[in-house]
Amino acid sequence: MHSLTAGTRYQRQHTIGQEDINRFAAISGDTNPIHTDPAVAAATRFGRTIAHGMLLYGYIRAALRNLAPSAVQQQQTLSFTNPVFAGDTVHVTVEVTGRDENTINCTVNVTRADGKVACSGETRLIVGHE
Repeated sequence: MHSLTAGTRYQRQHTIGQEDINRFAAISGDTNPIHTDPAVAAATRFGRTIAHGMLLYGYIRAALRNLAPSAVQQQQTLSFTNPVFAGDTVHVTVEVTGRDENTINCTVNVTRADGKVACSGETRLIVGHE
């Protein structure tokens, strides 16, 4: 983990299916029909089902775990700017922006295949507490 310096990036890609969204709804208890019911979602401004924001955060957290397996997440900010629809492929990017002996600061982004940012933010990881 000591080789993680500013500019280090970790990226991963996911295609989010309706089944992924439905499983997340069942596990989280967030069964809002905007996520799980195509007929109800079709009548909304989105026109179809959308992924939960916290499902996207789960992909971010997995990327952070791959970047720094033993680090503990201390802080996270996120802004959700565009929906992710069932069937969309997203690209998750974590980039180290700063590092000292005890912390790693990163930016995080989830971008849709069309280039629109679905969510972005910053995180602070604490290292050395194994």
